[in-house]
Amino acid sequence: MLADDLLIDGIKFKSRLIMGTALYPNVSILNKSLIASETQIITLAIRRLNLASKESFLNQLTKKFKLLPNTAGCYTKKEAVLTAELARETLETNWIKLELINDQEMLLPDPIELYDCCMELKKKKFCIFAYCSDDPVLCKRLEDIGCEVVMPLISPIGSGLGVRNEHNLEIIRKMCTGKIFVDAGIGKPSDASKIMELGFDGVLLNSSVARSLDPVTMAEAMKLAVISGRKGFESGLIEKRKNAMGSTSFSGKISNF
Repeated sequence: MLADDLLIDGIKFKSRLIMGTALYPNVSILNKSLIASETQIITLAIRRLNLASKESFLNQLTKKFKLLPNTAGCYTKKEAVLTAELARETLETNWIKLELINDQEMLLPDPIELYDCCMELKKKKFCIFAYCSDDPVLCKRLEDIGCEVVMPLISPIGSGLGVRNEHNLEIIRKMCTGKIFVDAGIGKPSDASKIMELGFDGVLLNSSVARSLDPVTMAEAMKLAVISGRKGFESGLIEKRKNAMGSTSFSGKISNF
């Protein structure tokens, strides 16, 4: 089988799993979980970091990862742009996971504010990973304006509800030719595997590992689920049928006497 590297912003990655870094019981379990997942990219909330401290979060990581700062907690374009510029200055990266939420209860992304902000950040030469709703038209628009990765949710962030609208996801994959990840809603390994079977390019998750009873083992399970789903998609899944289709031919069958 040919190499199946993931190309983002001109960089090749082996893993198609991006891991979040919040909610873990402690830094030791976080480190062990990240290593078990074999992720190469981690996301972190820039607003929560104190990079001036010698005991800063980044100094406590035992392995080097590609950093994907996010704008978690931002409600307006102004907030998000300021946070993105702060991330670029402090972490020396033009990568940004753009989150713009509309409310505190459901934490759903604001599509209008998000689109306007993407336009602004593109002018500022950011490489945008856009967290959005599972609206196929919105996903296509975000791709068309140059977002590096479009990242629709499959259910509300942290809910663990998994895939709620598979049909929309199929349409998104058909309409968008660029890199599409799922961000938010993953609850169990089978959710991640399902997403990859649909032909998505990767999965970003956090709560399903960090809040599990055994984050390290769950991180490994998510790694295997992403690999399994990707291999299934690449191998060519059989078409669904309403009627049975036997695996054994009736040719040569012994006749009744």
